[in-house]
Amino acid sequence: MSSQIDYLPTLDHIVILVSNTTLENLNNHLQNLFTIAPGGQHANGLTWNKLVLFQDGVYLEFIAFYDNVDPQARRDHRWGNLPENTIIDWAFTYPPNNDFNIIRQRVAGTNTGISYEEPAAWSRKRDDGVILEWTLSTPSGPAGSAIQQGSMPFWCLDTTPRSLRVPYKDTPILAEHSSGVRGVSSLALNVDTSEIARLSKVYGAIDGFSDSGERKWNYKVPEGAELGCVSLDTDSADAPIRMTLSGTASRRIELLPGLVVDIEK
Repeated sequence: MSSQIDYLPTLDHIVILVSNTTLENLNNHLQNLFTIAPGGQHANGLTWNKLVLFQDGVYLEFIAFYDNVDPQARRDHRWGNLPENTIIDWAFTYPPNNDFNIIRQRVAGTNTGISYEEPAAWSRKRDDGVILEWTLSTPSGPAGSAIQQGSMPFWCLDTTPRSLRVPYKDTPILAEHSSGVRGVSSLALNVDTSEIARLSKVYGAIDGFSDSGERKWNYKVPEGAELGCVSLDTDSADAPIRMTLSGTASRRIELLPGLVVDIEK
């Protein structure tokens, strides 16, 4: 009989939106906390990124819109109207048996109106010229309507090897940080109270087990046996997505002005 862990999805990365100027100077902002890994430009020409890679294989994506992008094109982007210096989204990868249709079928079977779109092709050109390719699937509500941003993960499924997109093994020095951070231990999502019941059904479907009533679900990380946890909360005073990192010592750090995260040992 398969264990629950066989069904768990894998956390891929956390998305943090910043201004173009902040991204250009990210090394200065984070020099006392993290080693910055190079990113690149996305194929849509609207955005580019830099990364913070962790030893557990998860990473932070700091993403910015170019200053010269068409304002309407930015407004039409699903991240274009969100506040900068905040965690705006997050992604799973590697579904059970590497078959994303399993996830889509489970979620559709909840009869909540939430579904995952057919994965669409995306790409990014690294600073060294290497082209990375993946497919991406975002969640939506009934008839394709939007759901609360960040309340459900999107899925990032590699076409080219993930090691090209996330070189934490090939270049291990990029995953060594002065802050002692080694990975992401949990995510807490602040959602509307009215959404708790149906979101709980969907999360239960994703990991293959029914909602336990605790509004918490485990996920795997790409490297190591540790399990992380995603939970639903309804404290309207909190940020929509709160992240807790794991490291060598417990402390609180300010990533960017107004963006504070905890590290737990």
